[in-house]
Amino acid sequence: SNAEMLLEYFSIQFELRPNNSEAKDKRFMLTGLPIILKGHSPPPHALPMFLLRLATQIDWTEERSCFDGICTEISNYYAEIPENEKESESIQLNENEKKIVQHVLFPAFRYYLVPPKDFATDGSFSKLA
Repeated sequence: SNAEMLLEYFSIQFELRPNNSEAKDKRFMLTGLPIILKGHSPPPHALPMFLLRLATQIDWTEERSCFDGICTEISNYYAEIPENEKESESIQLNENEKKIVQHVLFPAFRYYLVPPKDFATDGSFSKLA
């Protein structure tokens, strides 16, 4: 089933739980999400859109496009890219967001990012003092 595949490959867990006191009425409930980066969790207000897109935007019939679609939706959920922001506008971070960038994201970039060697000479990266 799709729920089993989501758990096995993506650590997205759904469980069948009683909806109310009657044991007959049950619903699938989200009970687990993947930990993409320790110390960073997605915003709770983005969860409904993530679940909606997971249910409606994934091609569940073809394996490659299914996996690509799920990965895209997970990355969008964890990145929480604002759709209304214009590229020319600067985004102002609050203090909590600044701490996450400084103490979680930048150390992760330093540890995990391994760019191709030609990025050093083509202007993709600049060395900062």
